[in-house]
Amino acid sequence: MVILFKQPNTDQILEKLKLILEGGVTREEVSAWAEGYVMQDEPIDMETVVWEYLQVVSGVDIKVTPEEYLYVEQDIIDWIELYSKK
Repeated sequence: MVILFKQPNTDQILEKLKLILEGGVTREEVSAWAEGYVMQDEPIDMETVVWEYLQVVSGVDIKVTPEEYLYVEQDIIDWIELYSKK
């Protein structure tokens, strides 16, 4: 289990999603990072918008077939736009 001490903020989450689009990280890496916060036995106190965003991002690597992701690049772009406004 990953021990995390400090809550992420929306800017950090946005950066992770942008890195997926740029090919700098994989969806699986970002999902695992977000799940590290979402799946903690004793979650740290964080802003509601950050919690919601982490829940969304933790599913970025869900596949509907062995080669096809449930969420396409446009979904990631939409998440970036939506959470950039919050």
